[in-house]
Amino acid sequence: MSLISVCRVLSAVLLFCVPILGIAFTLDLGSRLGVAIWREQATLAILGFAVAGGAAQIGSREGLRFGDAGRVACLVMAALALLACGRAALEYEHLVAVGYLGFGPEYMINLALAAAGIAVLVVVTTIISGWVLAILAGVFFAYAMVADQLPGFLGGQAPEFDFLLGYLFLDSSGILGTALSVVVSVVVPYVLLGTALFKFGGGDLFIDLSLATMGRFRGGSAKASIVASSLFGSVSGSAVANVVTTGIVTIPLMRKGGFSRTQAGAVEAVASTGGQLLPPVMGAAAFIMADTLGVSYAEVALAGLVPALLFYLAVFLQVHLHALKLGLEPLPRAERPSVRRTLRTYWMFLIPIFLLIYLLFFERMRPELAALWSICGVLLAGVVYNPRQMTLGAMLDMLLSTGRALLDVLTVTAVAGLIIGILSITGLSFSLGLGILEASGSSIALLLLASAITAIIFGMGMPTTAVYVLLAALIAPALTRGGIDPMAAHLFLLYFGVLSMITPPVCLAAFAAASVARAPLMRTGWQSAKLGAVAFVVPFLFVASPVLLMQDAPLGTTIRTLGTGGLGCIFFAAAVEGYLMRPLGAGLRLLAAAGGLMMLAPDGALTHSAWAGNLDWIGLAICVAVAAMAVATRHREPVAVTPEAAE
Repeated sequence: MSLISVCRVLSAVLLFCVPILGIAFTLDLGSRLGVAIWREQATLAILGFAVAGGAAQIGSREGLRFGDAGRVACLVMAALALLACGRAALEYEHLVAVGYLGFGPEYMINLALAAAGIAVLVVVTTIISGWVLAILAGVFFAYAMVADQLPGFLGGQAPEFDFLLGYLFLDSSGILGTALSVVVSVVVPYVLLGTALFKFGGGDLFIDLSLATMGRFRGGSAKASIVASSLFGSVSGSAVANVVTTGIVTIPLMRKGGFSRTQAGAVEAVASTGGQLLPPVMGAAAFIMADTLGVSYAEVALAGLVPALLFYLAVFLQVHLHALKLGLEPLPRAERPSVRRTLRTYWMFLIPIFLLIYLLFFERMRPELAALWSICGVLLAGVVYNPRQMTLGAMLDMLLSTGRALLDVLTVTAVAGLIIGILSITGLSFSLGLGILEASGSSIALLLLASAITAIIFGMGMPTTAVYVLLAALIAPALTRGGIDPMAAHLFLLYFGVLSMITPPVCLAAFAAASVARAPLMRTGWQSAKLGAVAFVVPFLFVASPVLLMQDAPLGTTIRTLGTGGLGCIFFAAAVEGYLMRPLGAGLRLLAAAGGLMMLAPDGALTHSAWAGNLDWIGLAICVAVAAMAVATRHREPVAVTPEAAE
């Protein structure tokens, strides 16, 4: 057997074990069998299999640099990862009792394994997910060595090198921290749920139902893409994976419907990215947020509902106005599936989705257990839909696909935990928060703006989960000390971490969509940022007034907020797109943007202003004036617009 075959087989076996171990941990099988297993032990075991599987997967690449020598190096890294994590998992209680590294002969062995485990983790993460996170880890590690020599708020404790390695590798404040443990216990079942749903027919339900309901409207192919990608993204939690999965179907449909390559790629990128913000199943970062805040996931999902709906409403309206501007027609009837036929064919896959919602929000079941019950529902639905596909091979392939999907989130979260451990042991997380507060003075607006820019910069080339984990440690304390509601502060950081996926110059979701659409990368990135413009505004609004997060708000206030927010989205979308019944000039676009933002701003957004309580009424008056002027002049000779010129 060739080395490349060895790497492929080993990678498949190791990654296949990852979801199995995760489910066993979720079900607490150790206790049921009379074996007490620490959370850190289970986390180490799963991380070891994931990192080793990732190393072997790298070795299985056809064009690997250095050929067989590189594959041997990958196999060595896999062995080191298994050895380091395996020994630490088996002897965790002893290692914690003796101070991580112990004494005598075991000291050097434990030190070498901790160093090897960290090094292999960083190398594998760099090759799989990019160099940004690895560079950050290197910078923070170097900082830890000289922290006691730096001035001002950058100064901190500088631990001994050997103690630092043991602490980062084995302490619950380092790699094995909250973020990775949440991924192991909660995210694993949800990735398995998404994989099962897409594999056994639920994905066809999303696409066909979206085409059936949206295809009859102007620009229906793009609207169908928004619906399908939002549903996919809500379950998958990965913007790039969502783009690749749904984009191969929706982007050609949009091209056929009259959208340019750039616009089609942008629509897919934005819709896929927003799925990480859309309940009932948001991305992995939302589960970590719930654990960090000490609240149930249902509370996080409820808080994220209205902002996510406003985000998608604005995207939907912009696509609609773009279609009107171009004079696009609905999808031909022959290319639209029937709603009745779609539901008759795929109705069984609605059951596990409704079951998940019921268990999460009405029974308040633990998220991981709700996911496991929903997986059972998906498997039963698969049997009803097509019994022949429910083979042992299909089940094994589902588990392997889940392991491969988990590889990225497990490794990046572990490296993020490495950085958080350094922030904790040096004291930088506290002093940096104070430094940010001092730099912003008493201005909450400056503090929020600096936080948003930091989130987007951190997100360049990093997965959303890693971005949020780092920002929650670095920036969130400063926001909460500045008087911002904790839920609003963390959701603010999550939003901008997610939006980094569509914000140039490095926007991974937009680049993935551009590659599928064969469109220019940077043009697609800027078009994505334009299409998601309202999403950059909404976080500032719900920080200004948590009414948008549905926190202790009267029903009447909530309904009014939703109504004015919806109207605000219409005019803000018109301003961005430059069209409302007719092309809008610069003056009307500015007025529409101002009126739309005032309508979007909830009660309390200008608490200390004389305009407080009247902001939405002023915005409504401006929007009515803009609409009246657009109606009065809509019969002017239309200007022919091509898809390329409309960008």
